[in-house]
Amino acid sequence: MTTTQPATTPQPATTQPKPKKTGRRILTVLGVLFLAAVLVAAVATYFYGPAVSAMTTGKARFLGTDSPKRYTSTVLQLAEQGIYSDSEEFAAASEHAKEVAKDADSVDEVRAALDNAIHAAGGKHSRLFSPEEAEQRVADSDASDSAGGAGPAVDVDGGVVVATVPGVSRHADVQSYADTLADGLTQARDSGACGAIVDLRGNDGGDMGPMLAGLSPLIPDGTAMEFEYSGRTSPVTVDGNSISGGGTPLSTHGGKWDVPTAVLVDEETASSGEATMLAFRGLDNSRSFGTPTAGFASANTVYDFPDGSELMLTIAKDRDREGRTYAEDPLEPDTKTESGNAALTEAQKWLRDEHGCQ
Repeated sequence: MTTTQPATTPQPATTQPKPKKTGRRILTVLGVLFLAAVLVAAVATYFYGPAVSAMTTGKARFLGTDSPKRYTSTVLQLAEQGIYSDSEEFAAASEHAKEVAKDADSVDEVRAALDNAIHAAGGKHSRLFSPEEAEQRVADSDASDSAGGAGPAVDVDGGVVVATVPGVSRHADVQSYADTLADGLTQARDSGACGAIVDLRGNDGGDMGPMLAGLSPLIPDGTAMEFEYSGRTSPVTVDGNSISGGGTPLSTHGGKWDVPTAVLVDEETASSGEATMLAFRGLDNSRSFGTPTAGFASANTVYDFPDGSELMLTIAKDRDREGRTYAEDPLEPDTKTESGNAALTEAQKWLRDEHGCQ
């Protein structure tokens, strides 16, 4: 007889705790990703950090040594902002500079090639200054600022006030420069003057902020001019006696003065001097007199390097309130005159004959 064993009642399976390998794996993966991110960030900072610091602070800061190759790479990265950086000339000059840097033992050996690349990227208003040249630029500026008659001045002749507006360095006392002009114009207004002459002859540029802030009583509120970059524009704005968007942002005081204004220019009026000329272009009560300007109507930015060198790069063209764009061609005055004092004579005649200012 076959004995049948009773069916076994199924028992619930016993769940055993799994090893904590999954959690460890996640932590390991996260750790690897973190280290990879740190490594990528370090590499990016090494190669791109100097250019980024230059664009955000005005000075290139190197992590480690600024070797000829790294110096070259940084300068060329910054040069990509130039108004002609999409040209074949810049592409060829960049490649040549990189080749020179490969075998260079010092930055001096590659500086000439880089200067050619900068010129190709930004045009005639751009260049790379060696430490010695940059130091001499500051010395020349200081000597010019301290020379007799080199600063801004405001003089009244009968019913006409003449504001002499020379070039001004970014290293100068720009607030004092602006206040001198604004105070003089305000006093002339309060004394009953009926016309103004803004003398930009010989103004070779520099910081346009103090120029416009000092002349702000004569410039209506709103956009005085614009800078045209690749794909965008940026306004230079006048708000009362405050200036922003062009050079050092500055404020003076004294309010406004709606008065006919003649602007004098010559072949030495350049860069920020030309931009200041454009701030009056298109106004109903303003007219320019003189000879065509130097033809540097564009916006530059200056980057400092640890070795004392400077990169001056043209990054935008000037555009007046009527929408006309300028860069490397001379600006034509409304009334052309001979050189010398002919522009002043014609301006005085315009104010006298058309506006009754003696």
